[in-house]
Amino acid sequence: MTYSIVDISHDEEQSIEEPAYQSKPPDNLISTSFLMELICERDNLNLAYKRVYQNKGIAGFDKITVSQLPEWIKKNKEEFIGSLLDGTYRPRPVKGIYISKPKGRGARCIGVLSVIDRLVQNAIFQIISDSIDSTFSDNSYGFRKNRGALNAIQQTRKYILDGYKYVADIDIEKFFDNIHHDKVMYKLSMFVRDKRVLAIVRRFLQAGMWRYDLYIEKEKGIYQGGSLSPLLSNLLLHDIDVLLEKRGHVFCRYADDIKIFTRSLKAAERVLLSTSKYLSRNLRLKCNEKKTKACPVQFSEFLGYKMDDNALLTATQENIDHLKYKVKKLTKRSRFIDVKVMIMELNQVIVGWTSYFRFDYRQETYREIDTLLRRRIRANIFRRAIVLRSKGLAWIRSIGCRNCNIDFAKTLWSYNLSIGRANYVIPNSWFLSNNLRSVLQCKEKYRQSEIIFGSSEQSSS
Repeated sequence: MTYSIVDISHDEEQSIEEPAYQSKPPDNLISTSFLMELICERDNLNLAYKRVYQNKGIAGFDKITVSQLPEWIKKNKEEFIGSLLDGTYRPRPVKGIYISKPKGRGARCIGVLSVIDRLVQNAIFQIISDSIDSTFSDNSYGFRKNRGALNAIQQTRKYILDGYKYVADIDIEKFFDNIHHDKVMYKLSMFVRDKRVLAIVRRFLQAGMWRYDLYIEKEKGIYQGGSLSPLLSNLLLHDIDVLLEKRGHVFCRYADDIKIFTRSLKAAERVLLSTSKYLSRNLRLKCNEKKTKACPVQFSEFLGYKMDDNALLTATQENIDHLKYKVKKLTKRSRFIDVKVMIMELNQVIVGWTSYFRFDYRQETYREIDTLLRRRIRANIFRRAIVLRSKGLAWIRSIGCRNCNIDFAKTLWSYNLSIGRANYVIPNSWFLSNNLRSVLQCKEKYRQSEIIFGSSEQSSS
């Protein structure tokens, strides 16, 4: 089903009498007292609706789904826009759901906003984000336009190559859960003068959560998943960036993960202590004691990478294990799906993983993963042929394995079968003809594209 942009602005006769503002107003308009009129402008609301519809997502506490949103807007358009314009709009309670952590390390509770609240947050974000973001530090990389984790990784490499071999590694404990509402609202009020907008944003911060049959009031913290939460979190931590820049430190910050680079261990310990005190005293945030430390760069991790004092990067073992886990899950022998579908699913995992971990310089590790990948697919195919018994030979030939002459009706499954005869029946050329991506080749392809276009990767290679 394709989306259609629903006109949720005022009626034509009313909108003609209003001042004609652009969807992206000049920076100086963010501090005006008629900011809410800009937010409720036709094009801005339609763009916010389009983004909510494209992102899909599950229904919130009110059980209104994304597909039901157009009908809800048609019935409640005037009341909805009126509540925004007079500042009385009240967000729905958030629905709490649990997301399992990797390796069975428990579950994380996250808040799911209603689709209507997502629409409102997008509409506000689209108007205020550019003006606020333009004031942020160049050393801040998290949740920002045209910036990302790989940019932060490249910057850390430059610092290490410049001789900064030690790092103050700061991680804020439960950052999004402990953001102080008054602190972040004060920061926002320095940009936004419209009290209606400020009142609605505060209500978003204070919206309670329904977790099963238990209602939990929100006294501090920001729900992740909304459009405003990344912007507000960066706004709060901007003070840290300003402090570090004034003191002449070189650093990278990605959300609540802060890396401050120094030339000696004592300097790293000193800046770690002073920054931790500032976070606690001024922003009421506590550092995670297990992850916060001063150390040589080779004992630190950043955004899934480990690095050494020569600025060579490797993916952490946890991420390598997670890739192997995904491969094994998609290729388990009891999973009888179309082979082409299985390869397509594997390719999606491989391309996504290698596009991020392209800076890992190792080759032998990824050759081993490619070997694991082919062995798992061979085992899946042979297991299925044995289950089919007398039809197994015809089926395995139908998928392009012409060299097979095994009587699967008389063959029992064994591990040696999947790594011995399977290598002959399903050679590496079969995987090439069926377009299975190689982890090693994909990684090298992404890496080479970085070198060709002259990134920092070129200077260190």
